[in-house]
Amino acid sequence: MFKKYWIFILILITPILSSCTEKRLPSIPDIYLAATVNIKDMTVSFVDLKKMAIAEEWKMEKPYTGALILPDGDTILFYGNQLETADLYSLEQGKKIGSWETGTGIVNGLLLEEGTEAALVDQNLNKIRFFDLNGKELKQIETESDPLTILESKSEQKLFVLSFNNEKLAVIDLQTKEKTDEFTIHPSAAGAWLNEASNEIWVGGHGEGSEIEQDIHVYDSETGELKRTIPAPSMPINFLEKDDYVYVLSHGSNMLYKLKESGEVDASVSIAANPFEMAFAEDKLLVAGYDSNDIHILNPENLKSLKSIKVGEGPFKIVLRERMK
Repeated sequence: MFKKYWIFILILITPILSSCTEKRLPSIPDIYLAATVNIKDMTVSFVDLKKMAIAEEWKMEKPYTGALILPDGDTILFYGNQLETADLYSLEQGKKIGSWETGTGIVNGLLLEEGTEAALVDQNLNKIRFFDLNGKELKQIETESDPLTILESKSEQKLFVLSFNNEKLAVIDLQTKEKTDEFTIHPSAAGAWLNEASNEIWVGGHGEGSEIEQDIHVYDSETGELKRTIPAPSMPINFLEKDDYVYVLSHGSNMLYKLKESGEVDASVSIAANPFEMAFAEDKLLVAGYDSNDIHILNPENLKSLKSIKVGEGPFKIVLRERMK
């Protein structure tokens, strides 16, 4: 009878003990990798960039929409606009190791150049919020409604913030953490590239109402003056620069453009299905297909495809571990 009693007690408490145990995920090997945050099936796919193959996949319990890999190369910070916290995971341990108290509304994040702070974009508060890497909030700076894209000027120590709905571009001084300027820009702006050498900001967007955005708008980063427009149909929403070329992803037409800084097209290719995100991994260009659930690896010289890799459903963000631990 005594034995049966303790078996009954163990049956009762086992679910409680299990619920207190942190869920373990596959350990991520010490490799050069790209991780895709896949928002349709709540997974994270880890791509071995040397083998150009999937290394592991994590099934997450929360609807994360983005991530940052911190300077230690092991800690990855996940955030999402529906979540009360941004959560820290160890890649090596495959488990959650902490959280930052953010509240809901975080839609974007950037690890600043010095590597000691992160800027998070909060659409609920309409603010840029600065955190140290221990999760302590340092400052909040108010912006126009629906901030989305942020760009850092490393030489000028400024942060540029695009408001999606309010046709504004704000300038924040990163030393004083104060908003110092604000320019009027075109509506529904999203995605941008900063050319520090020529004081230009190239800004893309979705368009407004039935008017689909067909052009890149080039503004003077000092005055906010519109200098020119560059055709990149349609909906140019992501920008990267490498070796004096600008790579522009237009998700409305599934097009990838390689442009000279003059705006002249050097090469173009139709790529993926509904591409949102791209990243450079050394000498390779990665493009995520949101509807095709894949990563395309291209040669940036001629935009020729090297390989396509299936990932989770709805890859929305790519983050790189660019150096080994």
